[in-house]
Amino acid sequence: MRRALLLLVVAAVAGCGPAAPFRLAVEQGGGSRRFRLIAAPGVRINARLKPALELEDGTVLRFDSPHVAEQGAYFADAPALETAPPRALHRGVVRASVCGTAEQICESFTLAVRF
Repeated sequence: MRRALLLLVVAAVAGCGPAAPFRLAVEQGGGSRRFRLIAAPGVRINARLKPALELEDGTVLRFDSPHVAEQGAYFADAPALETAPPRALHRGVVRASVCGTAEQICESFTLAVRF
């Protein structure tokens, strides 16, 4: 009973904060790992300031896509990056500039990741 209550409280607290404007999708295969940033509905990811995966060892990897919106300011599909699979657990942050579809000014958003 106590465990169920704790899970309910954690779920309620998690639901109170602002929703993340994107999520990180990870696909593994063929000796590499592919990361994609999936924008939430109503959100655009800025293509002029490329999103980055910053690892705790100081390595910075940039997301990109050849498909951008007609004015070139936003990605038309999910920006991605490929890297070799890590030998150990990694931690880092994804930083991206995002805008709502009705907004002209983008905001920086940081998402902590572990893989």
